[in-house]
Amino acid sequence: MEDLAQLELSDNLIEQFGRQILVPGIDEQGQLNLSKRKVAIIGLGALGTVASQYLIRSGVGEVHFIDPDKVEESNLHRQINYTLEDVGAFKAAISKNKLQRINDITKIVSHQTNYQDYLKENENENFDLIFDCTDNHANKILSSQHSKKNKVAYVSISINSTEGIYFSQNYQKEATFCFACLFPQTDINHRCLNSAMIGPVAGFVTSLACTKIIFALASDSNNLKNEISLIDLLTSDINKLQLDKINCPH
Repeated sequence: MEDLAQLELSDNLIEQFGRQILVPGIDEQGQLNLSKRKVAIIGLGALGTVASQYLIRSGVGEVHFIDPDKVEESNLHRQINYTLEDVGAFKAAISKNKLQRINDITKIVSHQTNYQDYLKENENENFDLIFDCTDNHANKILSSQHSKKNKVAYVSISINSTEGIYFSQNYQKEATFCFACLFPQTDINHRCLNSAMIGPVAGFVTSLACTKIIFALASDSNNLKNEISLIDLLTSDINKLQLDKINCPH
């Protein structure tokens, strides 16, 4: 693994990511910026596996996988990192083993633990962006508030049946609202194991999120926009909400 602090736009970078470098908004400096970024993906399920594929393949410098779960056979129709041979193994470890051979730029670190326990042992870990791909409402509140406290760019995505939600906040730059402001805690369990699910919905919603993330990480200032979008794959509608300025009580 090359020293990311000293990394220049080498022939290796151009060879591996040349087609991406040609995209307006990425270019050579953007690819170099990507190679220096550090991202956490929380959850390696339907959303997190797609996210892991695209962010590793984009040339992000360091990616941490955080997930305590093991692969189950019921996961396979939508969680693209796994096969029948992986059933019973830790998702974070399997994802790392399969993806670390994609390029020689990205460093992958796996954590077989939940996010709350991860923070207890890694509270001072510095990331450029935290990407919450879990299906757990309490976890999203925790990750959002931790990101805001530490001024880290934050993205959360969720899906249910044929619908999805994209939520992003640039906590690096603005004192704005957190996940709990918009989605207060309820007594309803919305975990995907209790929900209808079709695989391509996870792919679409995560692809949209990864596109925004890659452009943000490629910019000199990690310029992630504050957004919330509601996505309906059956009607092909994407509705972006305009949010009033509020004082976050959290």
